[in-house]
Amino acid sequence: MRVKRTIALDKLQNLHNRVKIVRGGTSAGKTICILSILIDKAIRNEGSEISVVSESVPHLRRGALKDFLNILKGLNRYYEEKYNRSTLKYTFSNGSYIEFFSTDQPDKLRGSRRTDLFINECNNVTFESYQQLSIRTSGDIWLDYNPTNIFWVDKELVNTPDTNFITLTYM
Repeated sequence: MRVKRTIALDKLQNLHNRVKIVRGGTSAGKTICILSILIDKAIRNEGSEISVVSESVPHLRRGALKDFLNILKGLNRYYEEKYNRSTLKYTFSNGSYIEFFSTDQPDKLRGSRRTDLFINECNNVTFESYQQLSIRTSGDIWLDYNPTNIFWVDKELVNTPDTNFITLTYM
């Protein structure tokens, strides 16, 4: 995979509120763009602790984790020895890391703190899980989802202070 600058990436990089809600259909580039931004942040900011979370580990392996590894490889920044396959954690040379875990592991939700959070396809995650993760996050929170029905993001977060909301399309 070659990583290239897109209009979607430019739009997401211009979001400046703490909570960034990204709605969009299949192939809108949501996950790839958010992961690219987080990789850049990890590389530029020593000691960043970034969590990428979804409903299950199989879901992560098929989606966000696969995309993450492909982006690193496309940038020629992937080093096998920096990737712990058992913990699904990639540690950069500056001590920053990006870890992947699921909300079906309650101990992870109430566990360690992080600088940044990305909940991939947050419509498959409960509001309680979001709350547990967000209170342990000191920096940015990214939420992406496909617009299939109204759920907690629409009811609890859209139009609240310190929140950006954007819709991306495949265009």
